[in-house]
Amino acid sequence: MKVSLIDVDGRGFPNLALMRLSAWHKLWGDDVEWYSPLFSRPERLYMSKVFTFTPDYSDLAANAPNPVCGGTGYDSSVKLPDDVERTLPDYSLYPEFTSALGFLTRGCVRECSWCIVPRKEGKLHVVDDIERLCAGRKNVVLLDNNFLAAPAAFVTEQLEKAKRLKLRLDFNQALDARLVNEQNARELAETRWIKFIRFSCDTAAMLPHVKNAVRLLRSAGFRGEFFVYVLAQELEDAHERICHLAKLDKYVTPFCQPFRDFSGKSEPPLELRRLARWCNRQEIRKSAPFEEYNSSIRK
Repeated sequence: MKVSLIDVDGRGFPNLALMRLSAWHKLWGDDVEWYSPLFSRPERLYMSKVFTFTPDYSDLAANAPNPVCGGTGYDSSVKLPDDVERTLPDYSLYPEFTSALGFLTRGCVRECSWCIVPRKEGKLHVVDDIERLCAGRKNVVLLDNNFLAAPAAFVTEQLEKAKRLKLRLDFNQALDARLVNEQNARELAETRWIKFIRFSCDTAAMLPHVKNAVRLLRSAGFRGEFFVYVLAQELEDAHERICHLAKLDKYVTPFCQPFRDFSGKSEPPLELRRLARWCNRQEIRKSAPFEEYNSSIRK
């Protein structure tokens, strides 16, 4: 069977669902390719979209089969079959991406009002093992939404395996600062990281937790960098969190993410987009306060 794939977002970051589908089809002897309206003649066509605000793909040829659509950008209830979900990804689809990619856990123990993970993935549960998931690669990007909420024995086991295998990790969706304690801080401090330990600071109430997590990790001997996501829904509140984080430690990098309604139909307010540009371009943030930058843009 000839199978074609469309990564609708096309933002450079690998689409894990398409990678798993490709690997699964190849195991069954099917031919898999990226879709081309001019040259592809697939018998099955998959389209995957992560973000609701991404415009839909509109370049299908007249003779293309009806696509099988999936991903949060289409329907968060659509899931891969279990045997596909357990298939290791086909990394040949994204040759420039040299890390392993996947989940050790799914779901989350939190129920944040802005987050779809609890209703999409349910309560937190273990789904994989780092030794299988790494597939012989030395860098591993993990998409877990709350790894530290897993049983402590599992957290210890996975970090010990990563240490033994000399893996470098990146919990791309961030760790929960509220769950950092003296034990896992020592384990995290002994872990090799691709670049950052990531946290999120989505509300002002998270500031003391991030501060405490940084303190515990520094006390445990971690000398690397921190990357902190800042969800921005209200200008003054988000700006204050960014400033607090920037002063917390010289190796803390705040990253502002203006809130988007899940429908994806509207852009975040202009002021929040300006705040994000000021924050995320470190050369701007470190050279001028936001008020000065914002005033200069308005002129």
